[in-house]
Amino acid sequence: MSHYIDEAVGHGMARYTHNLMKALENQGVGVKTIFCEPKGASPRKSAFDFFLNIPFKVLFRKPATDLYHFAVPQAGLTIPLFKRLRNRKIVTTIYDLHPVVFKSHHKAFPLIGKAIETACRSSDRLIAISSLTKKDIMEHYGIKEDRIIVTPLGVDLRFKPKRKKNSIFTVGYLGGFAGNKNVPLLLKAYSLFRKKQKAESRLVLYGKGAQYDECVKLASSLELKNVEFRGFADDSELVDIYNSFDVFVFPSFAEGFGLPIIEAQKCMTPVITLDGARVPDEVTRYCLKGKDETQLAEMIAKVQEEGFEFTQEHKKHLDIFTWEKCAEETIKAYKEALKG
Repeated sequence: MSHYIDEAVGHGMARYTHNLMKALENQGVGVKTIFCEPKGASPRKSAFDFFLNIPFKVLFRKPATDLYHFAVPQAGLTIPLFKRLRNRKIVTTIYDLHPVVFKSHHKAFPLIGKAIETACRSSDRLIAISSLTKKDIMEHYGIKEDRIIVTPLGVDLRFKPKRKKNSIFTVGYLGGFAGNKNVPLLLKAYSLFRKKQKAESRLVLYGKGAQYDECVKLASSLELKNVEFRGFADDSELVDIYNSFDVFVFPSFAEGFGLPIIEAQKCMTPVITLDGARVPDEVTRYCLKGKDETQLAEMIAKVQEEGFEFTQEHKKHLDIFTWEKCAEETIKAYKEALKG
């Protein structure tokens, strides 16, 4: 069961569920879905779906199945009741523990945090999308390691390099504009980069979110030229967007996974991330890194002046991120839950 299963919505959980469901079906697993319609998606609708709509659908619908996979841990408050009423095994995917680790950034922390904690403690097996999420679950809730299976996310085969047609050096960003995404830091870094570089360049940003208007105002106050805010990016455009960047800067200070990093690298676009950020090592291993706006600006300049070489070791590492492998590990979690 999932929040949404339409990857075009742009939500990470929707993309995860959509792609995992296809990969599971390709491996012969029968999948029946319980989900909400994405029409009118908004923070308020998401809250309603998480805490009322999805639990209602789960508790009062009886599809014939051996196991339930909660792809929305925010609906976890109902899992203990659900297990008593349905007597079925439960597997839950945990994306991150940001509502616990960064309480100040989550106004609804008491409810969201409690839901995630309940899901972690009540599920028969947990799927963590990264090694960092697994570590957080063990440290915060004392869950035994053998109850958690790490299933790194996958990248569709359509993400591959295309010939770049840029007339000027293009610095890009694609993602949300939530607080943890740290987009203001990118704007400040680009401002420093522009002051030291004579060659023409531009900054192109895709995405929406709570800090979008704030970032537009910041760009204006910094008197930045050649900065383009292009809003939400349709899923069908992602490959072309990543290939339109000469360098992709992802300044987030916390991610459960950070899928755009791998998607960009699959398109052979170099990625710069924030040094010391809580982003899984397996995702940022081959990224350039800067600890502040000054170093981020230096990394951008480095790519412009020297380029970036993708080594064979780097390319081989990227091959581990497939939805087929994600599905294989997910099936292991199902089998372990059913045995238990």
